[in-house]
Amino acid sequence: MKQLKGKSEVRYALWQAYNKKCAICGEPIGYTQLQIDHIIAESIEKDHNELYRVLKKYDLHKDFQLNSLYNLRPACGYCNREKSYYEAPEEITAKLLRKAKNKISDVNREIQKYLEESNYALKIETMRKAVKSGELKLEEYIDQVNNFVSDYGDEFVEYENEFTNFRSIKYNSVKLDGYLPRLNEPEGSCLFTFNSFYIRGMSITLTHNEILQTLFKGTKTPTDQLMRPYIVDKLSEDNYIIQLGSSRFNLSKDETMHLCEVVDRFISEYIVAIEKIEKVLTCKEFLPLSNDLTKYKLIKIHKKLWGLMLKFADEHDNYHGNGKWHIFDSSGRNIIKVYNNEPTPQYNSGFHCVIHSLVDSNDSWEPTEEVWLVWWDVEKNKNYGIRDYWTVEQTYHWLTNEFIPLVMYSYDSSLSRNKLGFKKGVSFDEYKELNTFNNLYFRNSNRYIDIYKTTRVNELIELVNSLQLYYSVTTETYLEKKAIDSIYDALIYILSISSDTDFYYICSKLNINQTSDINHLRTQVYRKKKNEKYGKVSGGVLDMLLRSISASIEYSQEIINPDEIKLITQYLEPMITDYNLNKLVSAYLTSKWMFL
Repeated sequence: MKQLKGKSEVRYALWQAYNKKCAICGEPIGYTQLQIDHIIAESIEKDHNELYRVLKKYDLHKDFQLNSLYNLRPACGYCNREKSYYEAPEEITAKLLRKAKNKISDVNREIQKYLEESNYALKIETMRKAVKSGELKLEEYIDQVNNFVSDYGDEFVEYENEFTNFRSIKYNSVKLDGYLPRLNEPEGSCLFTFNSFYIRGMSITLTHNEILQTLFKGTKTPTDQLMRPYIVDKLSEDNYIIQLGSSRFNLSKDETMHLCEVVDRFISEYIVAIEKIEKVLTCKEFLPLSNDLTKYKLIKIHKKLWGLMLKFADEHDNYHGNGKWHIFDSSGRNIIKVYNNEPTPQYNSGFHCVIHSLVDSNDSWEPTEEVWLVWWDVEKNKNYGIRDYWTVEQTYHWLTNEFIPLVMYSYDSSLSRNKLGFKKGVSFDEYKELNTFNNLYFRNSNRYIDIYKTTRVNELIELVNSLQLYYSVTTETYLEKKAIDSIYDALIYILSISSDTDFYYICSKLNINQTSDINHLRTQVYRKKKNEKYGKVSGGVLDMLLRSISASIEYSQEIINPDEIKLITQYLEPMITDYNLNKLVSAYLTSKWMFL
């Protein structure tokens, strides 16, 4: 049986993985001068006592294989001869073993590459011999070479731990290696490699923004619909123009389908990775900053209120006392840090949140007196929760339900005080009962639609109007027949429980015959549903349909009960899912911001 170190693919892979250098002296080695050697001499395998002693000395497992990649290294002739005469010092041997272990993934990748290239060369050589023998015409040979695709196979590799979130996806002629977003590292990347003849070996790298802008739109849509930004055009039935990054090239229909399959698998994993981050941080209703996706906008407030909040935090630095509200670290400028030196019944010791201010834009034509408050995990924590570092949502609730009301209570000049400085006759709890504070701040509320929070008619109207506004500026989207039918079913159901509606408005928006009979209107809507096209759907069609639904709800809001609200929301779920997904992507591609 041929030894591992004698296999050509192993020799080549070790040479490449070590950058064509000797593992001991670090000097370059030509391939013809390359020698592959065992780090621990293979001969000791025959002496069980010696083998046990050596494995124990280097802290290796009892099943450690001497004839494996973990024990092989490339060497120049001089170093290999020296090893034959003298045993290497223990620290050098240990270092070489560690290095070999760290190189395993590189070596395996190079082995795979060598085998793929060998397979390619072998097939080309077979065709050359067929031409020479007359079995294959020259024209047929050229045609086969030009259309030759070396098959990567169908493979999905997932590698995820606290340090990385890696995916490798192979599908026939296309391979993608990508890093997914992770907590505190929300920007991923990917590398495409193709085995098509014309672009064989070409690698294309996409950044986080390019992944979301180029790969997301049109996911899972048919290739011939041309709804994917990276499919530029279809020249013929078997010729597509593709653009990824700054590279433009042609692929056959099969190769284009291979690319789409790889993209769909990867973008699905990519979106799930972002959703996992948002689940941990409970931030799906908040917008991240584009220049730092680890930060999230909480609320917008007046500068004067921000000044009072900073003043309160400074006066209640935890070194100034041990009261309930002495929970601030007042060091730094324009920043609030909630911090305890020692654990309390409510909180563990350490930081609980860091909030800094941000102005809207330095390009604004009009001066602004408002600032955004931004959540910032400055220490990149691993433990989130009310006792540890607060999530985005927890910080928002603390700000709006506790801190801002307390600041207003503390500095409200309309409340008289006694000689000791305490408010006379009004407790903090009473002050909160008597006053409203939601007019003191603004937050973006259309980033995510939660169907389970829609329980009132006015909330249902707001939901439909949010969808309508979004699709009114959307050129096109892709919806299956079941999804289109479901949207029409929402309107048909509302009309079925109503005796009156805005007939003229709905008929004009849906471009159907005017009528003042509710049954006739419902019949026309049902016919329109049957004839409606699915797949690539114009945003204008959905805009008019949603306007009609909103108008019909307005007319029927007195009779719609909570169960019907739930049912109508379920009918609209395909659109809500599409809306939330697109809002998620656009949230991570926002405009520029500037620190105050």
